[in-house]
Amino acid sequence: MSGLIALGLGAAIMLADSSALVASEVIRAGDMVTPANVTTTEGDSIGMAEPLIGREVRRTVYVGQSVTEQNTRAPMLVKRNQIVSLKFIRGPLEITTTGRAMGEAGLGEPVTVMNQQSKQLVQGTVQADGWVLAQ
Repeated sequence: MSGLIALGLGAAIMLADSSALVASEVIRAGDMVTPANVTTTEGDSIGMAEPLIGREVRRTVYVGQSVTEQNTRAPMLVKRNQIVSLKFIRGPLEITTTGRAMGEAGLGEPVTVMNQQSKQLVQGTVQADGWVLAQ
């Protein structure tokens, strides 16, 4: 019985946390969450320490709607058809070329890139500066 109570309390805490931020203006899909476009449910301003600041919304969030972890994602560093640096690194060997991204991806996410010279499709992982590490 106490396990069910604890589970209920945990769910209540999660629900309280998930609705803590609301949009103070329309945030279009792909736009970043900033302290200027969200407030708390009590109407307080938000600081840069809030974990959702800097994420981008997956779909349009209208004024008064909740901004949560589920309707945001890490910012996309690579966009579809973008020319990116493609690197293959194995020990001291490093080969760098350019490629065209076949999709979009954020930091640490996989993306398919077409090598501009060989026209071969290569799988890679997006790195912090927007380049792709081929695998």
